[in-house]
Amino acid sequence: MHNLDSSCSREVVSGADSERRFGRCLRFWGLWSVLMGLPVLGVFLWGDDWLRSQRSLMSGKDWSVIALAISGSANGIVLMPAILGLVFWFRVRGHRKLARAWMAILFAGVMAGLVGTTCRSLIGRTRPEVPVEQGWFGPRKEGKWILGRHAYSAFPSGHVSIAAGIGFMAFVWCRRAGRIGVVYALAVAWSRFHLGAHRASDVWAGLMVGSLAAAILLPRLEDWVHRGVIPEWWPRRLTFQGSIVSK
Repeated sequence: MHNLDSSCSREVVSGADSERRFGRCLRFWGLWSVLMGLPVLGVFLWGDDWLRSQRSLMSGKDWSVIALAISGSANGIVLMPAILGLVFWFRVRGHRKLARAWMAILFAGVMAGLVGTTCRSLIGRTRPEVPVEQGWFGPRKEGKWILGRHAYSAFPSGHVSIAAGIGFMAFVWCRRAGRIGVVYALAVAWSRFHLGAHRASDVWAGLMVGSLAAAILLPRLEDWVHRGVIPEWWPRRLTFQGSIVSK
């Protein structure tokens, strides 16, 4: 923790370096989503059934235990408080800029989770291993609302959306933490696929949602992280002396 603390502190304090990385990441994620993300999503949608049949290559109790542990850690109820704890840890240690960076990472995870949950509720794709008719049904099926029902909320994966939003945003402010975050997001995607909770296209869509959430928030949080300039959209009633949102 101390080494990661020191490494991230140096990177976040170096505003110019982070700003250059900010520009590169923003351009890369935009191109990634359009030029690679959507075509690969199409391939996965076409080959979902075949890809699911290949899960047997990593079958076994040990793999399932690992997948359950990774998947469980990506639950928003677990992951969000853990990051909020890091925010206050850095704030107490006097690293306000680093605390704001981790708060930006938390915002990306929250936004990705909300977008992912909204999309999957409206799209209404069935999960692959539930005893219901498989398909895409939207928010209603046979005249009844299925909005938010677990069996009809596969696309995109909520767990992966949250993990990807956190991982991609972390890469901007701290390369070392970002690498860990991106690897973690990929591990979460594998775990959800391995456990049969989602198809390959579901988890890939979750990665796309996370990257786009981070890209949308980046220009709106850059000045705040580096200079403590409170964003216009931030509720003024939540601004108080000594808080992590101010200098």
